[in-house]
Amino acid sequence: MTDFYFHHDPNKLPDYSDECHPVQIFDSHPLNKYKCSHASKELLTKIRKLGVAVNPDALDLVTIATAVTSAETFEPRENAPNSWSRILNLHIPVLAPDKWKAVATRLESLLGFLTGDQWKLTFSKSDLTLPKPINSKQSKLTTESLKGLNAVCLFSGGLDSAVGAIDILNGQSDVRPMLVSHAYRADGAKQQDIKKLLKKPYGELSYSIAPQLSSQANHANDTSMRGRSFNFLAMAVLGIAALRGANNDNTISRIIVPENGYISINPPLTRRRIGSHSTRTTHPNFLSQLEGLLNDVGFNIHFVNPYQFKTKGEMLAECVDQDAVKQAIPLSVSCSHWHREHIQCGYCLPCLIRRASVFHAGFEKDAAYAVPRLKSILKEYEKRDDVHAVQTAILRLKKSPDYMAWLRQSGPLPQNKETRVKLESTVKRGLAEVEAFLKSVGLA
Repeated sequence: MTDFYFHHDPNKLPDYSDECHPVQIFDSHPLNKYKCSHASKELLTKIRKLGVAVNPDALDLVTIATAVTSAETFEPRENAPNSWSRILNLHIPVLAPDKWKAVATRLESLLGFLTGDQWKLTFSKSDLTLPKPINSKQSKLTTESLKGLNAVCLFSGGLDSAVGAIDILNGQSDVRPMLVSHAYRADGAKQQDIKKLLKKPYGELSYSIAPQLSSQANHANDTSMRGRSFNFLAMAVLGIAALRGANNDNTISRIIVPENGYISINPPLTRRRIGSHSTRTTHPNFLSQLEGLLNDVGFNIHFVNPYQFKTKGEMLAECVDQDAVKQAIPLSVSCSHWHREHIQCGYCLPCLIRRASVFHAGFEKDAAYAVPRLKSILKEYEKRDDVHAVQTAILRLKKSPDYMAWLRQSGPLPQNKETRVKLESTVKRGLAEVEAFLKSVGLA
């Protein structure tokens, strides 16, 4: 168990030890590289350059997201008693601690659902001064670019987010979005290349929490990143706050989360994958519970996944601009190993679903893969696991086609029967796409 302490002033942080991990957040004080780790070093400057005053609650939310992402990054799962579920105690200074104390238990539970860890959040009063907008020509141009925008759309550089942006900005949609991106290392260039395919004006907000481990730590960062969507959604809420300020309109509330319905549910392919292998980054239960929690704090936001009932292949085949999506496919990233090798592996579950979707939609050109021929990994234990798991799931569900019971293994489903039936159909079609692709390469 590790206690993480966060503060913008490194002089108010405890010393580093095996049980105590101090983290400096933001750039309001000189960075102490030896005393502590750090994260979101440039965030306050990014906020100031928006040129508009930002709601302090939104700053609190991104502070919490910074703390969560940092702890998740700095605590290796291998240190947990079961080598997976960590116990993480976070001490976080916020501007309105009473608001966050009131929802702390709910947020801890949500983060547990998302990451598989045990979270304890303790909030204290922050003495951070709200970042004042920069009054410069550049910030004025940024503010002007936000006027007239009426929604936020997540834009990761992945294939689903590319389809989402193309559908909105190359089609007849009345949505005028700010594209919110998290610029992981090597992702920025991919995102910019895809943006060149978009035909209508849009706003932009991109920053990186970029957690940097203290030189005193004797281990590497953890790369499982189960909580990344909480960070991403907190950024989106910050984007909504900026749009409200630029447009003087507090009714702006829509946050678009483009994700295919199969991976949104992401039912575990085998029993041993329940929890550890099945991510829940955009699971409808997580999104609906987080929306309710944030609205109880006072945000008045609404998460929308327009592709909840579409497979990835259907998203590609039905995209409004087939020429643009054809160009976006080789530019986009879907792989769960991308941030380790900076080439898509071709055999992890996200890569399998991606390759199946491209096959389903009839596109010939895809991104490069480290393993283009799947048959070549069948004798490699560390690489074949996802292929075998998909094959096992296909065979199991043919023998006992209880898809609804399978869906429930990934988490609570909406109460509405019609919605549950649609989710079941989507996941069934999504698995069928993967089966068709595996057959085409002689693996099913």
